[in-house]
Amino acid sequence: MAQMKRWSPFAELESFRREVDRLFREFFGEERPSTTRGWLPAVDIYETPTEVVVHAELPGVRREDIQIELTDERLTLKGKKERLIESENATYHLLEQNFGSFERSFTLNVPVDIEKAEAIYRDGVLTIRLPKIEPKKTKRIEVKVEG
Repeated sequence: MAQMKRWSPFAELESFRREVDRLFREFFGEERPSTTRGWLPAVDIYETPTEVVVHAELPGVRREDIQIELTDERLTLKGKKERLIESENATYHLLEQNFGSFERSFTLNVPVDIEKAEAIYRDGVLTIRLPKIEPKKTKRIEVKVEG
C-alpha cells in the first residue's frame, strides 16, 4: 500500500524561491555589481509658523557628495555613499550597510524663500531650513468706463 505524504505549502514556496534565485543568478551572474545597489535616506519634514525644516539621515556620506536642488515647489536631495570596507581576500558573512547613489524629491506645499534657504550637515544629519514667504495676494483691478 502506498504511503501518503503530507502536503506543505511552505515547502513549495521555498522551492519556488530557490528557483527564482537560480534564474536571477543565471541572468545576472553569480555576483551583481555593487554599483547597482542603492538606498534611500530616512527623512523627516516638519513645518513651523516661520519655516519648513527637513532632516535627512546621511551617516557616512561626505559633505561634498551631497547635492541639494530647490525650486519654488520642489526639494531634491541627491548623493552617494561609498562602500567603507572592500577586501578581495575576505569572505563576507553579513553585509547590511547601505551604499550607492540616492535621490529623493519632495513637493513643498507652502511657498518658501529660495534665496534664504540654508543647509547644515552635522554628525551624519543634514538639516535644511526653508523660510516661508507670504503667498502672493490676488490684486483686484477695477474696470473704468470711458466716455
